[in-house]
Amino acid sequence: MKINMSQVKKELGSAQSFSFITSAPELGLDTEQNFLLESVAVEGQVVNKGMSFEVTGKIDAKLKQNCSRCLEDMITQLTVPFNEEYREIDGKECEKNSDLEINCFCGDEIDITELVRETLLLAEPIKPVCSEACRGLCPECGANLNINACSCNPVKTDPRLAVLEKLLSKD
Repeated sequence: MKINMSQVKKELGSAQSFSFITSAPELGLDTEQNFLLESVAVEGQVVNKGMSFEVTGKIDAKLKQNCSRCLEDMITQLTVPFNEEYREIDGKECEKNSDLEINCFCGDEIDITELVRETLLLAEPIKPVCSEACRGLCPECGANLNINACSCNPVKTDPRLAVLEKLLSKD
């Protein structure tokens, strides 16, 4: 996903919009399990700020995941904003600065493929849930509590506190 910068570089403050449709293999995410369901939409704008170019926009993608409570399959819709600064430098300098946190480009194109890939990986929910009301699985029998109730006793007493429980009982 390369943005042509030839027009934006000409004038300070000029802006250019861009949009791409890409896929998981193009982003290098095809090896990630259950990551992207369909194409990824990227849209944004590049602004010439003089010494640097600001690339802002958003990424829209769908992920196939499992609910962390009930383990059912679910679809997560991600809309992730991004904002990065790029500087134009010559090819030799770019190779020297590859270890640093400087986004650089040479020539008339900025490649944002790695930016989109990293942004999607960092935005993936750690503990996705199918709904906030998801009741999860029974810790005893493993039944999905969203579908059916089980006959397990939900209140378990810590064996270390069993003596105190005897004090509270009226036997």
